[in-house]
Order: sequence, then structure tokens, then C-alpha cells
Amino acid sequence: MNYFQTTDNDGYTELNIPKVVITAIGALFVFALIMGSFFITSGTEYAILKSPNGKLTAITTGGVHLKVPFFSDVHRYDMVQRTTYVDDDDKNDNNYGTMKRITFNDTYGGMIGGTLLYRLDPTKLIEVHKTYGNQENLVENGLKPISKQLLAYTANQFSGENFMQGAQNEYQNRVEDQANNGLIVTKREKVHVEKAMSTVGVTNQNPTKRPEREETVFVTTIQYEKDGVTPQRIPLAINALGIKLAQVTIDDFKPDPKLREFIDRKQTQIATRQTIIEKQENARQGSILAEANGEMERITAKQKQLKDKDIAVILADKKVELERKEAEKQVVQKQKDLDIALMEKKIQKAKSESALFQAKAIKATGLAEAAVKRAMYLAVDKQVLALEVQRANVKALSTGLKNFKVTMPTYQANSGKNSGQNSNSLKVVMDALSIKNLQEINAKVK
Repeated sequence: MNYFQTTDNDGYTELNIPKVVITAIGALFVFALIMGSFFITSGTEYAILKSPNGKLTAITTGGVHLKVPFFSDVHRYDMVQRTTYVDDDDKNDNNYGTMKRITFNDTYGGMIGGTLLYRLDPTKLIEVHKTYGNQENLVENGLKPISKQLLAYTANQFSGENFMQGAQNEYQNRVEDQANNGLIVTKREKVHVEKAMSTVGVTNQNPTKRPEREETVFVTTIQYEKDGVTPQRIPLAINALGIKLAQVTIDDFKPDPKLREFIDRKQTQIATRQTIIEKQENARQGSILAEANGEMERITAKQKQLKDKDIAVILADKKVELERKEAEKQVVQKQKDLDIALMEKKIQKAKSESALFQAKAIKATGLAEAAVKRAMYLAVDKQVLALEVQRANVKALSTGLKNFKVTMPTYQANSGKNSGQNSNSLKVVMDALSIKNLQEINAKVK
């Protein structure tokens, strides 16, 4: 049985669709309707939602967003737009453009390639969409022409020689500055320059100058406002839309043959000149070195002389110092001897004074004793005193002759040979007789 068509009696065919199919179709429609009411943006892109009535809504955050009604248009824009120019042989993406030709202010030129990255302003996204309609138009009709203009316009502010000799970084900075702040107004002027050619001699002291000659050159000068500081500028279309040039990268530059020939010749001249300068500098340095060596030898000799002189002075000073110290030592010794002598003098003086005092004391004592004895003698009777003296003499004599035995001899009167001996014997006899009278004297004294 066919569930999809039937034929009646009149020959007409009718479709007979089961309800399950209709339900499935309806479910798919509802699902498509629901899915069409949402869209997703990544974290690196913006979106413009355009409703059927023409209302524009900027979506500047990533995530899932509601689209009402479901058939509203969604236009996506990358946050960072890129314009890239490369050699035709290096193209691997349709978004890459061909290298652009630039001409410098000295008529030299070449092909330049690189990448310019632009950053969109989310607050002005609607204005960007109104101007260009979609991202493709923004890149093709907006950013690429402006990039080409920036590369060419900025090149006219440099000379090919300067660009080839290291001004590429300045060139990139100038491109970025003019993209964000407007093109700098410049003026090409003819200038007469007088150049003096000189050939430097070997010693570099007496250069010989060639006659000056006048040359006409064209220079590009920046035009300033009335303040003389702020350059005059021409705004670009992207400045009003808030689009900023975030990065400029010059990847390649292919100079024209004439520029390459000029630079090669210039480099050769510079190398030759550098060689001459190096030779001159080496000669000058050699002369300076020789002079320095001579000066060093002179200084060394002078230092040796001064050193010897200093040594002699030091030795003399040392000798003088030793002599001074010896003299001081002798002075100290002499002072010590003087102090000892003075002390000895004081001691002798003290002894002398002591002896004098002692003598005076003895004298006074003797005088006093003499006075006492005199008084005693004066107080004693003279006869008694004579007897005392006589007694003392007798007593002393008796003590000395205690064991002496006296034999009275017979008196003989002799003369001649033994007369002297007999006289001594007589004297002894007489003294003995005096002792005999001692008892009588004692009796009288008592």
C-alpha cells in the first residue's frame, strides 16, 4: 500500500502524508526557528545586529546573543584588522596584497612589504558599519587604500640613502604617528648648498681644502602651525571612526637598481674613507703612543730620581731623628744626674745642718755639764776638793798596785855606773809610801 499517493475514480492522484512526517517537519521548522534566534561571537570579534526595520545594534562582548526577530542580519568584524603586502611569490592567502612601490624625496624608490594592524573602537562600531557596510568593504575600500597612502606618503619624507642606512625604524614610527594623528603637511623645496671637499693629510693636522662648490638639492620640510612647534596635519577617514593603527612591521624592501647601485657606491666610498681614517688614526695613535712611551720613560726616570731623593731625605731625617732622640736621651740623663746632684746636695746640706745642730747640742750639753760641775766645784770646799782629788789618785794607784809587794830596801847611795837604776827604784819606794797614807787621807775626807 502506498502511503504517499492515492487515485480516485475520476483519475486524480492525492497525496496521503502520514501525521508523523508532518510532525517531524514541524519540529525541524521549530528547531530551525529557535536556532536562528541565537548567534555566537568569539572573544576576538565584534558584531553588528541589523533588524528588518534597519535598526543597528553593536555587540562588543563574546558569547551567545539573542537575535529578534530570527531573520535579522548579523555582520561580524574582527577586533584587529590586518593589511599585509608581500612579494607575489610569497602569497599564500587571498587577503595578502602585493608589495607597494614607494618613492623617496631624492627620487630613488623601491618595493616595500609589511603588515599593518588596525584596532577597531567598539564605541564607534556602528559608524564603521554605516560607512563600509561590512568587514570586507572596510578592508578593501578603507584600510588597504589608507595603508598604501601611508606607506607612500611617509616615504616622501625620507631620502633613499637615509632609509637604506638605518632609518627604517623611524619610518615605521612616522607611519604609525600619521595613521593615528593625521598626515603631516610637508613642502618640497629647492635648496642651494655649498660643499667644501677636503682631503685630510697623513698627520691630520694640515688638511688641504678644495674650492667650495654649490649644489642644488631638494628637501622635504615639515610645515608647522603658528606656534612653530605643532606640525600641520591632514586627518584621515579612519581618524573620525576611531580606528587606530596598532602596529607597523616592515618585512621587506627591494630597492630599485639605481638606489642599490648608489648605496653600494656609497658604502664603497665610506669603506675607503674609513680605511684612510683608520690608517690616519693608527698613525696618530702610533705617534701618541711613542710620545706617551717617551713621556712614560721620562716620568719613570723622574720618579726614580725623586724616589732616590726621597730615600736620601728619609735617611737624613732618620739620622737627624736618631741624633735628636740621643740628644734628648742625654738631656734626660743629664737632667737625671742634675736631679741626683741636687738631691745629694740637699742630703749633704741636711747632714751638715744635722751635724751642726748636733755639735751645737753637744756644745750646749757640755757647757751645761761644765756649768753644773763648776757650780758643784764652787759649792765644794777647796780643801775637801783637794782631798777628794788626792783620794781619787790614791785609790786609782792602790787599785793598780793591788798585788804589788813592796819591800823596803836598805838605802844606799851609789854613784857611777848604776846610779840611774837606783833612782827608779827610789821613785817606786816613794810611791809606795804615798799609798800607805791612803787610810789617813780617807779618814780626813770623811
